Amino acid sequence: METSMTDKQIPAHTLSRRSLLRGSVTLGLAAMVGSLAPWQSVLAADDQDFITLSQFLVSRPVNPILAARYYRALSKRAPNFSGNVDALRQLIASQGFKHVDEYLAQPGADASLKATATSIISAWYLGIVGELADAELISYAEALMYSPTHGILAIPTYGGGPDSWGNKPTAKQDFTL
Repeated sequence: METSMTDKQIPAHTLSRRSLLRGSVTLGLAAMVGSLAPWQSVLAADDQDFITLSQFLVSRPVNPILAARYYRALSKRAPNFSGNVDALRQLIASQGFKHVDEYLAQPGADASLKATATSIISAWYLGIVGELADAELISYAEALMYSPTHGILAIPTYGGGPDSWGNKPTAKQDFTL
């Protein structure tokens, strides 16, 4: 009777390292793909309309993920925002405007639609939505105000580097006038 390991039959129900590794990789890939799915659900028809309108208003392609974030932030601050986006998009299509300047130059434009257009343009260029007290930062590095000097100047930062703090004040300052 031979007792070597090569002659023994391995039962089918045992877990080999190879099958464990294969299962772990499959599970990891499934989790990673599943985490991307929420962005697809965020990019609904309203968001696609907002992307199209944003591209018209800023005259350049826009990031769809940032567009979804801007849309959500702007919608929170203006209850009629989605209706104004639809109305603005329809107006631009019906008038056949080719550039945002044509829209802005039209006489007698609806003030609420113009305010909506201005808030969208401002959000994309500044990277924030809202005013001082309730401002929401959406994107600092991808704000369009930095695009004219992209590749020439570094985006400004006021930190001294990772984990840096300013110097501790040396003495109390007197603020009496």
